Amino acid sequence: MRLAAVLPRRLAAVLPRRLAAVLPRRLAAGAVGPLAALSVTAVALSGCADFSSSEAAPFSAAPEGAETTTTTPPPPTSALPKPKGPCIDQDPAVIATCLTDPTAVVPTETTEHTYTAQRNGDVYYTTTDEPNQLIVHIPVDTSGDGGLMSIALSPHYDEDHLFYAYISTATDNRVVRVAPGDDPKVILAGIPRGATGNVGSIMFTSNKTLVVATGNTGDPAAAQNPASLAGKVFAIDSPGTITPAHPRILMSGVGSRASLCRDPDGGPLFVAEQGADRDILRAVSLTGDAPSVVWTWPDRPGLQGCAVAGQTIALSETTGPRVEGITLQKDSTTATGAPHTMLGSRYGLIGRLTTGPKGVVEGATRNKGRGKPAPTDDRVVLIPISGAAADSPD
Repeated sequence: MRLAAVLPRRLAAVLPRRLAAVLPRRLAAGAVGPLAALSVTAVALSGCADFSSSEAAPFSAAPEGAETTTTTPPPPTSALPKPKGPCIDQDPAVIATCLTDPTAVVPTETTEHTYTAQRNGDVYYTTTDEPNQLIVHIPVDTSGDGGLMSIALSPHYDEDHLFYAYISTATDNRVVRVAPGDDPKVILAGIPRGATGNVGSIMFTSNKTLVVATGNTGDPAAAQNPASLAGKVFAIDSPGTITPAHPRILMSGVGSRASLCRDPDGGPLFVAEQGADRDILRAVSLTGDAPSVVWTWPDRPGLQGCAVAGQTIALSETTGPRVEGITLQKDSTTATGAPHTMLGSRYGLIGRLTTGPKGVVEGATRNKGRGKPAPTDDRVVLIPISGAAADSPD
Protein backbone atom coordinates (compact mmCIF):
# COMPACT_ATOMS: atom_id res chain seq x y z
CA MET A 1 0.00 0.00 0.00
CA ARG A 2 1.41 3.44 -0.93
CA LEU A 3 2.04 5.95 1.85
CA ALA A 4 -0.53 8.36 0.43
CA ALA A 5 -3.21 5.76 1.02
CA VAL A 6 -2.65 5.62 4.75
CA LEU A 7 -1.18 8.97 5.72
CA PRO A 8 -3.06 12.13 4.69
CA ARG A 9 -0.77 15.00 3.70
CA ARG A 10 -2.12 17.23 6.44
CA LEU A 11 -1.06 14.70 9.07
CA ALA A 12 2.37 14.33 7.53
CA ALA A 13 2.78 18.09 7.80
CA VAL A 14 2.32 18.05 11.56
CA LEU A 15 4.44 15.05 12.45
CA PRO A 16 6.68 16.00 15.38
CA ARG A 17 10.10 17.30 14.41
CA ARG A 18 11.50 15.20 17.22
CA LEU A 19 9.91 11.98 15.91
CA ALA A 20 13.13 10.00 15.92
CA ALA A 21 13.83 11.15 19.47
CA VAL A 22 10.48 10.22 20.95
CA LEU A 23 9.14 7.25 19.00
CA PRO A 24 10.01 3.83 20.42
CA ARG A 25 13.68 3.07 19.93
CA ARG A 26 13.03 0.19 17.61
CA LEU A 27 11.51 2.62 15.08
CA ALA A 28 14.13 5.35 15.48
CA ALA A 29 16.93 2.80 15.22
CA GLY A 30 15.67 1.64 11.85
CA ALA A 31 14.41 -1.77 12.91
CA VAL A 32 11.56 -1.16 10.49
CA GLY A 33 11.42 0.87 7.31
CA PRO A 34 10.32 4.50 7.08
CA LEU A 35 6.88 3.55 5.77
CA ALA A 36 6.29 1.31 8.79
CA ALA A 37 7.48 4.03 11.15
CA LEU A 38 5.17 6.62 9.64
CA SER A 39 2.17 4.29 9.43
CA VAL A 40 2.25 3.99 13.22
CA THR A 41 0.78 7.48 13.27
CA ALA A 42 -1.65 7.01 10.40
CA VAL A 43 -5.28 8.02 10.77
CA ALA A 44 -7.37 4.92 10.13
CA LEU A 45 -10.38 4.76 7.87
CA SER A 46 -13.39 3.33 9.69
CA GLY A 47 -15.55 0.78 7.91
CA CYS A 48 -18.11 -1.92 8.39
CA ALA A 49 -16.80 -5.07 10.01
CA ASP A 50 -17.22 -8.34 8.15
CA PHE A 51 -18.45 -10.33 11.15
CA SER A 52 -19.01 -14.07 10.98
CA SER A 53 -19.49 -16.66 13.69
CA SER A 54 -17.49 -19.36 15.44
CA GLU A 55 -17.98 -21.91 18.18
CA ALA A 56 -17.75 -22.69 21.85
CA ALA A 57 -16.29 -24.96 24.59
CA PRO A 58 -15.17 -25.97 29.91
CA PHE A 59 -13.51 -25.82 34.01
CA SER A 60 -12.90 -23.94 37.92
CA ALA A 61 -11.71 -22.85 41.89
CA ALA A 62 -11.37 -19.93 47.17
CA PRO A 63 -8.00 -17.25 51.55
CA GLU A 64 -9.12 -13.89 52.68
CA GLY A 65 -7.34 -10.98 54.21
CA ALA A 66 -7.20 -7.46 55.46
CA GLU A 67 -5.07 -4.66 54.10
CA THR A 68 -2.12 -2.53 55.15
CA THR A 69 -0.43 0.56 53.78
CA THR A 70 3.21 1.49 53.27
CA THR A 71 5.08 4.60 52.27
CA THR A 72 7.82 4.81 49.65
CA PRO A 73 9.75 6.85 47.10
CA PRO A 74 8.09 9.28 44.67
CA PRO A 75 6.50 7.91 41.51
CA PRO A 76 8.50 7.40 38.31
CA THR A 77 8.46 10.16 35.73
CA SER A 78 8.55 10.58 31.98
CA ALA A 79 11.93 11.67 30.65
CA LEU A 80 11.31 14.70 28.45
CA PRO A 81 10.49 18.25 29.59
CA LYS A 82 7.01 19.37 28.55
CA PRO A 83 5.94 22.58 26.80
CA LYS A 84 2.82 24.48 27.86
CA GLY A 85 -0.52 23.57 26.28
CA PRO A 86 -4.20 22.85 27.04
CA CYS A 87 -3.78 19.05 26.89
CA ILE A 88 -0.26 18.94 28.32
CA ASP A 89 -0.12 18.01 31.98
CA GLN A 90 2.99 19.31 33.74
CA ASP A 91 2.92 16.44 36.23
CA PRO A 92 5.93 14.36 35.13
CA ALA A 93 4.09 11.13 36.03
CA VAL A 94 1.31 11.89 33.51
CA ILE A 95 2.12 10.44 30.09
CA ALA A 96 -1.19 10.82 28.19
CA THR A 97 -4.06 13.29 28.48
CA CYS A 98 -7.46 14.36 27.14
CA LEU A 99 -8.82 10.84 26.66
CA THR A 100 -12.46 9.79 26.99
CA ASP A 101 -13.41 6.56 28.74
CA PRO A 102 -10.09 4.74 28.19
CA THR A 103 -10.45 0.96 28.45
CA ALA A 104 -6.98 -0.38 27.69
CA VAL A 105 -3.37 0.82 27.63
CA VAL A 106 -0.58 -0.86 25.68
CA PRO A 107 2.92 0.38 26.53
CA THR A 108 5.73 1.15 24.09
CA GLU A 109 9.47 0.96 24.67
CA THR A 110 9.49 4.35 26.37
CA THR A 111 7.20 5.96 28.94
CA GLU A 112 6.68 8.89 26.56
CA HIS A 113 4.12 7.00 24.46
CA THR A 114 1.24 4.53 24.67
CA TYR A 115 -1.42 2.97 22.52
CA THR A 116 -4.65 3.67 24.37
CA ALA A 117 -8.11 2.34 23.50
CA GLN A 118 -11.38 4.12 24.26
CA ARG A 119 -14.74 2.44 24.77
CA ASN A 120 -16.14 4.10 21.62
CA GLY A 121 -13.77 2.07 19.42
CA ASP A 122 -10.95 4.59 18.95
CA VAL A 123 -7.31 3.59 19.42
CA TYR A 124 -4.84 6.45 19.89
CA TYR A 125 -1.07 6.74 19.82
CA THR A 126 -0.31 9.12 22.67
CA THR A 127 2.68 11.36 23.31
CA THR A 128 3.45 13.38 26.43
CA ASP A 129 3.73 16.68 24.53
CA GLU A 130 1.88 16.21 21.22
CA PRO A 131 -1.83 15.77 20.34
CA ASN A 132 -3.17 12.21 20.50
CA GLN A 133 -3.11 10.60 17.05
CA LEU A 134 -5.99 8.36 15.98
CA ILE A 135 -4.55 5.10 14.67
CA VAL A 136 -7.66 3.06 14.01
CA HIS A 137 -11.40 3.09 14.74
CA ILE A 138 -13.22 -0.19 15.34
CA PRO A 139 -17.03 -0.19 15.03
CA VAL A 140 -18.53 -1.31 18.36
CA ASP A 141 -21.80 -1.28 20.31
CA THR A 142 -21.36 0.63 23.59
CA SER A 143 -24.75 -0.13 25.13
CA GLY A 144 -24.60 -1.43 28.69
CA ASP A 145 -20.94 -1.83 29.59
CA GLY A 146 -19.89 -3.00 26.12
CA GLY A 147 -17.69 -1.40 23.49
CA LEU A 148 -13.98 -1.69 22.78
CA MET A 149 -12.88 -3.44 25.97
CA SER A 150 -9.30 -4.58 25.41
CA ILE A 151 -6.51 -4.44 22.82
CA ALA A 152 -3.22 -6.22 22.24
CA LEU A 153 -0.52 -5.57 19.67
CA SER A 154 0.40 -8.38 17.31
CA PRO A 155 3.61 -10.13 18.41
CA HIS A 156 4.90 -9.06 14.97
CA TYR A 157 3.48 -5.54 15.10
CA ASP A 158 6.60 -3.93 13.58
CA GLU A 159 5.92 -5.89 10.40
CA ASP A 160 2.14 -6.39 10.24
CA HIS A 161 0.76 -3.39 12.22
CA LEU A 162 -2.12 -5.53 13.51
CA PHE A 163 -4.20 -4.73 16.57
CA TYR A 164 -6.17 -7.51 18.25
CA ALA A 165 -9.28 -6.36 20.11
CA TYR A 166 -12.06 -7.65 22.33
CA ILE A 167 -15.28 -5.84 21.38
CA SER A 168 -19.06 -5.82 21.70
CA THR A 169 -21.47 -5.77 18.80
CA ALA A 170 -25.26 -5.49 19.06
CA THR A 171 -25.55 -9.29 19.23
CA ASP A 172 -22.38 -10.71 20.76
CA ASN A 173 -18.88 -10.14 22.10
CA ARG A 174 -16.00 -11.12 19.85
CA VAL A 175 -12.28 -11.10 19.19
CA VAL A 176 -11.18 -9.29 16.03
CA ARG A 177 -8.00 -8.01 14.49
CA VAL A 178 -7.50 -4.90 12.39
CA ALA A 179 -4.77 -2.92 10.66
CA PRO A 180 -4.95 0.85 10.08
CA GLY A 181 -6.99 1.54 6.95
CA ASP A 182 -8.72 -1.87 6.95
CA ASP A 183 -11.98 -3.28 8.27
CA PRO A 184 -11.88 -5.57 11.33
CA LYS A 185 -11.58 -9.30 10.63
CA VAL A 186 -13.16 -11.83 12.98
CA ILE A 187 -10.99 -14.21 15.00
CA LEU A 188 -13.79 -15.56 17.22
CA ALA A 189 -17.45 -14.49 17.31
CA GLY A 190 -20.46 -15.71 19.27
CA ILE A 191 -19.20 -14.97 22.79
CA PRO A 192 -22.38 -14.24 24.79
CA ARG A 193 -23.36 -10.61 25.33
CA GLY A 194 -25.53 -9.33 28.17
CA ALA A 195 -26.92 -6.05 29.46
CA THR A 196 -23.93 -6.02 31.86
CA GLY A 197 -20.95 -8.21 32.62
CA ASN A 198 -19.41 -7.93 29.16
CA VAL A 199 -16.03 -6.45 30.06
CA GLY A 200 -13.13 -8.77 29.33
CA SER A 201 -9.44 -8.78 28.52
CA ILE A 202 -7.01 -10.19 25.96
CA MET A 203 -3.25 -10.79 26.11
CA PHE A 204 -0.61 -12.60 24.07
CA THR A 205 1.34 -15.02 26.26
CA SER A 206 3.57 -16.12 23.36
CA ASN A 207 3.98 -15.32 19.69
CA LYS A 208 1.30 -17.90 18.88
CA THR A 209 -1.07 -17.89 21.87
CA LEU A 210 -3.75 -15.28 22.55
CA VAL A 211 -5.48 -15.60 25.93
CA VAL A 212 -9.00 -14.19 26.38
CA ALA A 213 -10.89 -13.55 29.64
CA THR A 214 -14.64 -12.97 29.28
CA GLY A 215 -17.21 -11.61 31.72
CA ASN A 216 -20.18 -13.70 32.86
CA THR A 217 -22.72 -11.35 31.16
CA GLY A 218 -24.57 -11.10 34.48
CA ASP A 219 -25.30 -14.84 34.47
CA PRO A 220 -23.14 -16.88 36.92
CA ALA A 221 -24.68 -20.09 35.58
CA ALA A 222 -23.32 -19.35 32.11
CA ALA A 223 -19.84 -18.96 33.60
CA GLN A 224 -20.05 -22.57 34.86
CA ASN A 225 -21.65 -23.92 31.68
CA PRO A 226 -19.03 -25.71 29.51
CA ALA A 227 -21.12 -24.98 26.41
CA SER A 228 -20.84 -21.19 26.92
CA LEU A 229 -17.83 -18.92 26.45
CA ALA A 230 -19.18 -16.46 29.02
CA GLY A 231 -17.21 -16.24 32.27
CA LYS A 232 -14.17 -18.11 30.96
CA VAL A 233 -10.44 -17.75 30.47
CA PHE A 234 -9.41 -19.51 27.27
CA ALA A 235 -6.50 -19.65 24.86
CA ILE A 236 -6.61 -19.35 21.07
CA ASP A 237 -3.56 -20.94 19.47
CA SER A 238 -2.30 -19.35 16.25
CA PRO A 239 -5.26 -16.92 16.04
CA GLY A 240 -6.18 -16.20 12.44
CA THR A 241 -9.11 -15.22 10.27
CA ILE A 242 -9.10 -18.17 7.85
CA THR A 243 -9.17 -21.25 10.08
CA PRO A 244 -11.98 -21.34 12.68
CA ALA A 245 -10.74 -20.64 16.21
CA HIS A 246 -10.91 -23.50 18.71
CA PRO A 247 -10.82 -22.04 22.24
CA ARG A 248 -8.87 -24.08 24.80
CA ILE A 249 -10.55 -23.52 28.16
CA LEU A 250 -8.15 -22.65 30.99
CA MET A 251 -10.67 -21.61 33.65
CA SER A 252 -14.43 -21.38 34.19
CA GLY A 253 -16.55 -19.50 36.69
CA VAL A 254 -15.16 -16.01 36.02
CA GLY A 255 -17.25 -13.11 37.36
CA SER A 256 -17.40 -9.63 35.84
CA ARG A 257 -14.75 -7.13 34.66
CA ALA A 258 -12.15 -9.83 34.14
CA SER A 259 -8.64 -8.44 33.72
CA LEU A 260 -5.59 -10.46 32.66
CA CYS A 261 -2.03 -9.61 33.68
CA ARG A 262 1.42 -11.15 33.45
CA ASP A 263 4.97 -9.91 33.84
CA PRO A 264 6.31 -8.91 30.39
CA ASP A 265 9.34 -11.14 31.04
CA GLY A 266 7.10 -14.19 31.51
CA GLY A 267 5.93 -16.11 34.54
CA PRO A 268 2.46 -16.90 35.85
CA LEU A 269 -0.72 -15.52 34.30
CA PHE A 270 -3.22 -13.84 36.64
CA VAL A 271 -6.87 -12.87 36.32
CA ALA A 272 -8.62 -10.33 38.55
CA GLU A 273 -12.41 -10.37 38.70
CA GLN A 274 -15.45 -9.08 40.56
CA GLY A 275 -17.24 -12.11 42.00
CA ALA A 276 -20.78 -12.53 43.29
CA ASP A 277 -19.79 -12.41 46.97
CA ARG A 278 -16.14 -11.33 46.84
CA ASP A 279 -13.49 -10.08 44.45
CA ILE A 280 -10.77 -12.56 43.56
CA LEU A 281 -7.25 -12.63 42.13
CA ARG A 282 -6.26 -16.03 40.72
CA ALA A 283 -3.24 -17.54 39.05
CA VAL A 284 -4.23 -19.34 35.85
CA SER A 285 -2.29 -22.26 34.42
CA LEU A 286 -1.55 -22.19 30.70
CA THR A 287 -1.27 -25.99 30.66
CA GLY A 288 -4.67 -26.92 32.07
CA ASP A 289 -3.91 -27.26 35.78
CA ALA A 290 -6.56 -25.94 38.17
CA PRO A 291 -6.32 -22.19 38.92
CA SER A 292 -5.15 -21.14 42.39
CA VAL A 293 -6.41 -18.26 44.53
CA VAL A 294 -3.85 -15.57 45.33
CA TRP A 295 -6.13 -13.29 47.38
CA THR A 296 -9.81 -12.58 47.99
CA TRP A 297 -11.63 -9.39 49.01
CA PRO A 298 -14.90 -10.08 50.89
CA ASP A 299 -15.56 -6.33 51.02
CA ARG A 300 -15.70 -6.28 47.19
CA PRO A 301 -13.73 -3.12 46.29
CA GLY A 302 -14.50 -3.75 42.61
CA LEU A 303 -11.28 -5.00 41.04
CA GLN A 304 -10.88 -3.24 37.74
CA GLY A 305 -7.39 -3.81 36.37
CA CYS A 306 -4.17 -5.63 37.17
CA ALA A 307 -0.51 -5.44 36.18
CA VAL A 308 2.52 -7.49 37.20
CA ALA A 309 5.98 -6.03 37.76
CA GLY A 310 8.50 -8.43 39.25
CA GLN A 311 7.12 -9.79 42.54
CA THR A 312 4.33 -7.17 42.74
CA ILE A 313 0.80 -7.34 41.35
CA ALA A 314 -0.93 -3.95 41.10
CA LEU A 315 -4.75 -3.88 41.26
CA SER A 316 -7.08 -0.95 40.63
CA GLU A 317 -10.58 -0.63 42.08
CA THR A 318 -13.91 0.81 40.93
CA THR A 319 -15.31 1.79 44.34
CA GLY A 320 -12.60 4.27 45.27
CA PRO A 321 -9.49 6.07 44.03
CA ARG A 322 -6.90 3.52 45.02
CA VAL A 323 -4.40 1.08 43.53
CA GLU A 324 -3.36 -1.81 45.79
CA GLY A 325 -0.29 -3.97 45.55
CA ILE A 326 0.22 -7.61 46.46
CA THR A 327 3.78 -8.88 46.92
CA LEU A 328 4.45 -12.48 45.95
CA GLN A 329 6.95 -14.87 47.40
CA LYS A 330 9.89 -15.46 45.08
CA ASP A 331 9.09 -17.88 42.25
CA SER A 332 5.61 -18.39 43.69
CA THR A 333 2.01 -17.26 43.32
CA THR A 334 1.61 -17.08 47.12
CA ALA A 335 1.24 -13.62 48.68
CA THR A 336 3.73 -12.58 51.37
CA GLY A 337 1.00 -10.69 53.23
CA ALA A 338 -2.02 -8.43 52.96
CA PRO A 339 -2.36 -5.90 50.10
CA HIS A 340 -0.73 -2.49 50.53
CA THR A 341 -1.71 0.85 49.00
CA MET A 342 0.41 1.83 46.01
CA LEU A 343 -1.55 4.91 44.94
CA GLY A 344 -4.20 6.93 46.72
CA SER A 345 -6.51 9.64 45.43
CA ARG A 346 -3.94 11.79 43.62
CA TYR A 347 -5.30 10.99 40.14
CA GLY A 348 -8.84 9.91 41.01
CA LEU A 349 -10.25 6.61 39.82
CA ILE A 350 -7.87 4.32 37.99
CA GLY A 351 -9.16 1.75 35.51
CA ARG A 352 -7.11 -0.66 33.43
CA LEU A 353 -3.42 -1.17 34.21
CA THR A 354 -0.43 -2.39 32.23
CA THR A 355 3.28 -2.93 32.80
CA GLY A 356 5.48 -0.51 30.89
CA PRO A 357 9.23 -0.36 30.25
CA LYS A 358 11.56 -1.20 33.15
CA GLY A 359 8.67 -2.63 35.15
CA VAL A 360 6.82 0.67 35.57
CA VAL A 361 3.06 0.28 36.01
CA GLU A 362 0.87 2.50 33.81
CA GLY A 363 -2.79 3.15 34.57
CA ALA A 364 -5.66 4.94 32.80
CA THR A 365 -7.90 7.23 34.85
CA ARG A 366 -11.69 6.94 34.67
CA ASN A 367 -12.81 10.34 35.98
CA LYS A 368 -14.96 11.87 33.24
CA GLY A 369 -18.58 11.45 34.26
CA ARG A 370 -17.52 9.91 37.57
CA GLY A 371 -16.82 12.83 39.90
CA LYS A 372 -14.46 15.79 39.50
CA PRO A 373 -12.19 15.27 36.50
CA ALA A 374 -8.98 17.29 36.20
CA PRO A 375 -8.64 19.66 33.21
CA THR A 376 -6.48 17.12 31.36
CA ASP A 377 -8.51 13.99 32.21
CA ASP A 378 -8.76 11.31 31.32
CA ARG A 379 -5.05 10.50 31.63
CA VAL A 380 -2.50 7.71 31.65
CA VAL A 381 -0.24 7.93 34.69
CA LEU A 382 2.87 6.17 35.97
CA ILE A 383 2.38 4.37 39.27
CA PRO A 384 5.17 3.60 41.77
CA ILE A 385 5.71 -0.09 42.41
CA SER A 386 6.42 -0.35 46.10
CA GLY A 387 4.28 2.08 48.01
CA ALA A 388 1.85 4.91 48.31
CA ALA A 389 1.99 8.08 46.26
CA ALA A 390 0.75 11.29 47.78
CA ASP A 391 -3.03 11.51 48.05
CA SER A 392 -2.96 15.23 47.42
CA PRO A 393 -3.37 16.44 43.82
CA ASP A 394 -0.47 18.85 44.27
